[in-house]
Amino acid sequence: MTSPSESLDIAELAIYLPLLFLTLFVVFRHGIHRQSGWIYLAIFCLIRIIGAALGIAAAKNPSNVSDLEWSAILGSVGISPLLLASLGLLKRITDETTEKIPTEGAIEKQGWFGTAMSYTILGRIFGRLGVHQLATSYRSRFLQLLQLPAAVALIICIVGGSDLTDSSVSEQSTGGKLIKAGLIIFLIIYICLFLLTAKSATQINSLPAGEKRVLLALIVALPLLGVRILFSLLAYFSTISTFSPTKGSVFVRAFMAILEEVLVVVAYTLAGILVPKYVVAAMDDTRNEVRQPETRMNIPARYAPQQGARQVV
Repeated sequence: MTSPSESLDIAELAIYLPLLFLTLFVVFRHGIHRQSGWIYLAIFCLIRIIGAALGIAAAKNPSNVSDLEWSAILGSVGISPLLLASLGLLKRITDETTEKIPTEGAIEKQGWFGTAMSYTILGRIFGRLGVHQLATSYRSRFLQLLQLPAAVALIICIVGGSDLTDSSVSEQSTGGKLIKAGLIIFLIIYICLFLLTAKSATQINSLPAGEKRVLLALIVALPLLGVRILFSLLAYFSTISTFSPTKGSVFVRAFMAILEEVLVVVAYTLAGILVPKYVVAAMDDTRNEVRQPETRMNIPARYAPQQGARQVV
């Protein structure tokens, strides 16, 4: 008979397999060279597929401890890709509503931040893929800055999850502390993300119609992300057995973690399908981007270059 945990893994596998193809469609539709956040959704779906497959394998073969360990580790690193996706989408919105500042455009040419980001795992991977970190305002650069602790927290949680599965009590204690440290970083990033999204929401009237869909997706996703982070905090900071990461209720995990993750991915993917894509058409004297839609339809006034136009900060 299939256990509740195995049933949950099967359900995740059935959900994330088609979502992976949809997210990849969105990534290639908008271009992998653009920093839009959708690439992290594809990575998240892949993590969930591998984790669910390992969980099913562990249920079929309980003697294989390695499958169970890696399934638990991959299950604990879902917050980071979703936060990175949210930061990327919010940056897209911010670039539409904030005053532009000169920028070199590439991650390697953005001073100490570009240097620091390039030495992270994500920076190296996306640097090789040609993913450029374009910042057009100070708020936009701050959003880029938040990606660095999100990547660091991801690494901390992976190391902590690995230590938790160790047979040594001291290693398990260290693993728990590392995961708690990573969760605190995630919480701080979430608070910043919430405040910056609220700021962007006050400027919704200055956004093109397509970009409003992205902002609405963020507004829908933020409470769901909050519940997801709350579940992890309760799992590692409270002594309530229901939220235990190893022996907790499968139903609580399904409705406070798995469901929220699925809804966030669906919201962001739909936004990626509905929002028009754009490309960099030209650069003015201050190296500001002027974006034009890849369509022959009517061009929104906000995409056209306007001399002397004042931007909302």
